[in-house]
Amino acid sequence: MPAPAHRDPALFRSTLELLPAGAYTCDVLGRITWFNEMAASLWGRRPALDNDEVRFCGSVSLLSAHMQPIAHDACWMAMALRDRRAYLGQEIVIVRPDHSQVTVLAYATPLADEGGALSGAVNILVNISDRKRVEQLLADANRANEYYRVAVADAMRDELAPMEAVVAQLEQTVDNAFQAEQVAMLRRRLGGLGSLIDQLIGGKANRHI
Repeated sequence: MPAPAHRDPALFRSTLELLPAGAYTCDVLGRITWFNEMAASLWGRRPALDNDEVRFCGSVSLLSAHMQPIAHDACWMAMALRDRRAYLGQEIVIVRPDHSQVTVLAYATPLADEGGALSGAVNILVNISDRKRVEQLLADANRANEYYRVAVADAMRDELAPMEAVVAQLEQTVDNAFQAEQVAMLRRRLGGLGSLIDQLIGGKANRHI
């Protein structure tokens, strides 16, 4: 169900101008009828208004969260107008004229006139690029840490292998209770080191990343 548009368009737009986010409106055909300064900054340009050549979004091009191209007539604003329902919190990547990219959450909502007929739509663009960069840095750091732990564990296993071979040979040559006790102690120590290595990499099943 389209949300009713404010009876005072100037007040409606001045309110949107105060938002710490990009905001713009389209008519029922998807032509951009207004945008705030934040939207222009996110797009990296100031598209002409009421222009059939620039519809649904003022960006040069759009990408999905998985970096797949999205046609302007298939973006969230276009779908809000087509389906006459809101698409809220959808992640999208804006490509600017200089090829830089900005990741935003889009909140596209259809608007209705006083009679309830579709009159256009408004889209709010929240810039989450900094958050996405931090998330990527943390993910990269976690991967690097995991590879480091596996590398250390493998190196430790390589050092244990010859020790285990020596203990296995000693187990075959013991000829009294004292020697058997000492070799058993070595076997327990090696087993304990092996367990520590397994804990270091989170268990044998996670040894290779």
